[in-house]
Amino acid sequence: MLTIIALSLAWQALLLQQNSDRATTSRGKHPGTVQSNLANKRHSHGLSKQLTTNVSPVVLGIFALLGCVAIALTAKQVGILLSMVHLLCFSYALKGFELRTRRDFYQLLLLGLFILASALIFRQDLAFSLIIFSLLILNLTVLLQFFSSEKAFATNLKVVVVLLGQSALLAMVLFLVFPRLSPFWQVPFAKSAETGLSDTVKPGDIANLTRSTKLAFRADFGTQKVPDYAQLYWRAIVLENYDGRQWRRQNKVTTNNTAARSIIFDASNTEVLPLTYQVFVEASFQKYLFALAPAVVTGNTSGITAQTDYTIQSSTIISQAKSYRLTSYLTAPLALELSPQSRQINLSYPQGSNPRLEQLALQLQHNYVDVQARAQAVLTLINQQNYSYTLQPPLLINNSLDQFFFDSQAGFCVHYASAFTFLMRASGIPARLVTGYLGGEYNGVTAEVNSAGKIVNKGHLSIYQYDAHAWSEIWVAGKGWLRIDPTGAVDPQRVNIGWSNQLLQEQAELNNSFFSLYRMKNITWLNTLRLQFDALDYQWTRWVIGFTSQQQYDLLKHWFGKMVPWKLALIIAVTLVLSMLMLMLLLHWLNRPKVKKQTFAQWQIIYHKAIDRLAKQGIEKPLAMTVNDFAKKIRQQCPELAIVFTRLSASYNRLCYQTLSISEQEKQAVTMQQQYHHFIQVLKNSDKKHL
Repeated sequence: MLTIIALSLAWQALLLQQNSDRATTSRGKHPGTVQSNLANKRHSHGLSKQLTTNVSPVVLGIFALLGCVAIALTAKQVGILLSMVHLLCFSYALKGFELRTRRDFYQLLLLGLFILASALIFRQDLAFSLIIFSLLILNLTVLLQFFSSEKAFATNLKVVVVLLGQSALLAMVLFLVFPRLSPFWQVPFAKSAETGLSDTVKPGDIANLTRSTKLAFRADFGTQKVPDYAQLYWRAIVLENYDGRQWRRQNKVTTNNTAARSIIFDASNTEVLPLTYQVFVEASFQKYLFALAPAVVTGNTSGITAQTDYTIQSSTIISQAKSYRLTSYLTAPLALELSPQSRQINLSYPQGSNPRLEQLALQLQHNYVDVQARAQAVLTLINQQNYSYTLQPPLLINNSLDQFFFDSQAGFCVHYASAFTFLMRASGIPARLVTGYLGGEYNGVTAEVNSAGKIVNKGHLSIYQYDAHAWSEIWVAGKGWLRIDPTGAVDPQRVNIGWSNQLLQEQAELNNSFFSLYRMKNITWLNTLRLQFDALDYQWTRWVIGFTSQQQYDLLKHWFGKMVPWKLALIIAVTLVLSMLMLMLLLHWLNRPKVKKQTFAQWQIIYHKAIDRLAKQGIEKPLAMTVNDFAKKIRQQCPELAIVFTRLSASYNRLCYQTLSISEQEKQAVTMQQQYHHFIQVLKNSDKKHL
């Protein structure tokens, strides 16, 4: 999308250059004549023939038809929303080839502005918003430049920036006080815009996801201690159905938050210390949210539903940044009782899909009666055998877990979690696969300390797509669901402190990007700059993108007391009046008469220096006295200076009043400089004689 906009802007720049050349030619042929005025008038009513293209309408029609067919063929894959945006961008590119009237040009500019607004549907982070704002400035400058071609592009750019700056105050006030109404329409679903995890997982999926360095969400723990890395298992989706090739999510009955407190977790019956934090999730065009289970939603619970598998979801598609507050009890047990239906689901597996794993499961069941000992035996086997943890696992035939576990023995987290979960089920232990994110990057740039020196914010965690992870859960009587992460058996560093340098380097090679995460983290100043920008983007998300109607109401209530309609109307009216007054004052100040600073030639400066030196000797030159009269006065009062000052004055008169060529001026200026130095020397000698 940005590429199309950039190309269109380049096309517009070409049109502007042609328009500028035309205007220059017109002025050159008929400067200040009636013909020139008539030419400008004709130009104001339509575009010049120079601005029209020579592309055949038939060629444009064929190209447009083929483009529409291509968009239609990909519509099912990318979704309705993105197809509409693609069609809009395609129309924008084609419109540049048929600019014949002023109306066409206006339509092109309006299409460009509409595309910029449409782009914000998919991303609202600070970097992308700055790009969109820059393109907005360029579009408006192109519009102004087209009708002010006699002015420099930089001048028109400055005008646009000043105008946008003047409107910023009103925009900020309206952002704070104008009612935040719900949209009157629903955005169509953008299938290809989905990012992050999925309701179905097969070996290799998460390994592909970890190549992405896009932000998934952030977490702010306030003044509380950020949990250890090994505790940061961000739960998103529980997958219980396995068909021999992939895992699927079991349909769950959602509950409102009040019921979830009693069904999922009862905080009143635990002695585990609570951990409260705020989550800021990026647009994923999916519904799942993230939590450190078990968790209870606190604060504003509208639009959030809880699941009986200890996950939480948004009631609507997350099409923009969303924030919510949670309280977690990290060491509290999950589901001490297991229903017969849930037991049946989490023990089922397709018979004969992985016969070698089934045979191993029977051996484990025979050798280890204790459930946890059986699970530990599998982890020990993985740890002691020649298994490897890699982002580039070999391809598996039909996603065979047998082939992975006994032959290739190389995989990512979902490979190990899938094989482990299958073994547990085949050995008679209820087990399920959980996907989410593990860990997060701590950023202490946002840490805040109040005037008393007390820490009020310890920074935040940024969790990226490459932090995606999969692990297993087994159900043990009396202990509930226990988290078992087989990744820890093959790569302990991944679950304890994060990605190893080997994995980061492997990710950089897969992405083939010069500005990869691996390179940025290993360059100190670049990594510091990255964290600083991440902190700015966090504040942007927190206070701008995540500014909800409830936050707006609380802010206005804090400032103005209980909010009633007449107060809100008064605030908006006063804001409009003050904005107009400030705008008028600013325009008055900008349009004030500017006093041009008088500039002097070098010889004028030399002459005035000589006059200043004489003034220090008590000989002052009246303003009305001419140069020659003042030289005559010097001859009378200071005969020893008569010759040198007369020559200096003569040179000054010649440079100021005679018509000289450039070379003659330069030669005379050098002569005057020498005469000035001689004058100073004579003046100093005269002072010594008097002493």
